[in-house]
Amino acid sequence: MQLSASPMGQYVPIDSPVHRLDPRAKLFMLVLLVSAVFVSDDPLSLGLCTLAFFGAMALSRLSWRAVLRSSRPILFLVAFTFAFNIVSELWMGRPTALALVRGGLTALRLTVLMLFALLLPLTTAPLELADGLERLLHPFARFGFPAHECAMMVGVALRFIPLLMEETDRIIRAQLSRGARLDQGGLVRRVMAFFPVLIPLFVIVFRRADEMALAMEARGYRGGEGRTRRRPLVWKTSDTRAVALTVCAVALLLAARRFWL
Repeated sequence: MQLSASPMGQYVPIDSPVHRLDPRAKLFMLVLLVSAVFVSDDPLSLGLCTLAFFGAMALSRLSWRAVLRSSRPILFLVAFTFAFNIVSELWMGRPTALALVRGGLTALRLTVLMLFALLLPLTTAPLELADGLERLLHPFARFGFPAHECAMMVGVALRFIPLLMEETDRIIRAQLSRGARLDQGGLVRRVMAFFPVLIPLFVIVFRRADEMALAMEARGYRGGEGRTRRRPLVWKTSDTRAVALTVCAVALLLAARRFWL
């Protein structure tokens, strides 16, 4: 059992048109594409969403191996959703073929949704993603919304995901060396067997959070007031074109969905 070999959403630093886009544009496009996947519940709409993902993959120049390695943790959720929908449809007396089709469409919908969401951290550095989120949330700061603090928490969480997975893998190896049986027995027994992993993991998380708070305080961190950036975000023409193309694609999908229905 190894988790560090499959870092979910770890940034891949390569040069591609998607990597060069402004993080604000990528966040806005992600909202549009996720919304389009949410309203897609027929084969035509889901097929168009899948084609859009393949297009984004080609522009990002990411290897399928990296994407599949990062998406490995969500395979269980997709399989569970597929099985649950089939059982639900059969329970309601639907034909087996119809249950399989609806279960497959739901699983495909969830897969495309998660893959779109996974492309954002794979093509955007955590610091750039936090800066873009802060700029998007900045208009709400006048109403008392902590835009800088929320963006900082997102950036810290993204940076800590690979580290926490490495710590989890180290704890699992230590428990297995002590004779723990984490992958044997029924579901309840496996869940109970993971308590020796979760308890030290929570201790490590709180300890690292306390150390980071002390380090930030020692360096004079006082929030977002008066802070500057070494690389300020610049909105380019390519960002406008990418957003306009995404808007047109989503509009085409909605029109095709209406025609299909």
